[in-house]
Amino acid sequence: MNDIFFNKKNCDRCRKELTARIMSWFTTETICMDCSVEEDKIKSELRKQGNKDTLEGCGYLPKI
Repeated sequence: MNDIFFNKKNCDRCRKELTARIMSWFTTETICMDCSVEEDKIKSELRKQGNKDTLEGCGYLPKI
């Protein structure tokens, strides 16, 4: 298999070794579960602010 997602060794965001991985909701980065939890916090905060969109694949990581 030549899939970059499954062959990554480190998180694209924090650079920690990947033991589990997920694709970012905001970018095409492969991220660790810790970074995913941080994204979940951002998504939750944006929804509290009235953004009802799913935010999936919006292309940038908002600063909250």
